[in-house]
Amino acid sequence: MTRTKICGITRLNDALHASSEGVDALGFNFSRKSPRSITPSAAKKIIDELPPFVSKVGIFVEQSPAEIADICSYSKIAVAQLHSERYSAADARFLKDMVQVIRVFRPDGSFSPQSLTPFAEESGVRTFLFDAYKEGMEGGTGEEIETSVARQIFPAEGAPFFRVLAGGLNPGNVAEAIRQFRPYGVDTASGVEAKPGIKDPEKISAFLLAVRLANQP
Repeated sequence: MTRTKICGITRLNDALHASSEGVDALGFNFSRKSPRSITPSAAKKIIDELPPFVSKVGIFVEQSPAEIADICSYSKIAVAQLHSERYSAADARFLKDMVQVIRVFRPDGSFSPQSLTPFAEESGVRTFLFDAYKEGMEGGTGEEIETSVARQIFPAEGAPFFRVLAGGLNPGNVAEAIRQFRPYGVDTASGVEAKPGIKDPEKISAFLLAVRLANQP
């Protein structure tokens, strides 16, 4: 079963609705540059109200590893998603003693999936999220990964890591993406929004339903 993550949560009602519809993880974006930015205190207030079997993921772009550790501890974030090339394997290894880590890659045409192996060996990270590349941007782009690049990232057989697909996914295209690439998980933010940071409950429900239907034999 493909795992699901709704990212850019800023409101309790959106988080509770996604949880009631069966989402696996919720993302809280701590990047100060993001239109979906949330403070650690605001995230903590939402997380305190969530059911226990929904994973809480923090998205980090500018913060140092020490800052990330502090935010995760305070906000009760269980997974740190490192969404910038500035984060090294050593940074990820430091954080892995406290939280689970997802390292984000934004592959362009020159990206080699073989580069995951040395990063994984040095850091211990086993989960990687792939978002669309856009020059000058470090956070999510809301655009789809090119099909030719995605085919390299998501091999038909023998993928040794947990690979999450992000970038431009919405209720209308997520099922086809799952059938085509068979990712471990799918991640969306703008694809289920009424406007940045404000989710559309009908789109959330439709997205999660589309994922469930795509996983049926």
